[in-house]
Amino acid sequence: MEGMKTRVLMAVCILLGLVSVGVATPGSATFYKPHQPSDCHGVKEPGPMVAAASDSLWSNGAICGKKFNVTCIGVPPGTGEKFPCKGSVFVIIVDRCASPRCETTLELSRPAFNKIVNPKLVQIIIDYKM
Repeated sequence: MEGMKTRVLMAVCILLGLVSVGVATPGSATFYKPHQPSDCHGVKEPGPMVAAASDSLWSNGAICGKKFNVTCIGVPPGTGEKFPCKGSVFVIIVDRCASPRCETTLELSRPAFNKIVNPKLVQIIIDYKM
């Protein structure tokens, strides 16, 4: 009986762990033109799908090189766009988007931004997860 309780408890813990992995965090994104040098010293741009992290994610550069799945979920009110989103994109953090200039959670490279939304837009609402 004790072995059965242990197995059930382990199964529940595993399931709870899987559920928390799939949770995305809401935020906002815009685009920028990547430049060198970046604030992620030593992280080379691995191609066009890159991003800059805001101060809320920066954590003294610990976020550098991390891969994020970014999903467009909408646009700010008043943009006039009904269904601008085109899906998700994986980006790697290669730079910092510092305050007060940075007003979004992430700044995506133009190719990454264009992949998930109508390119005529400037800012979008996103869900993101590592």
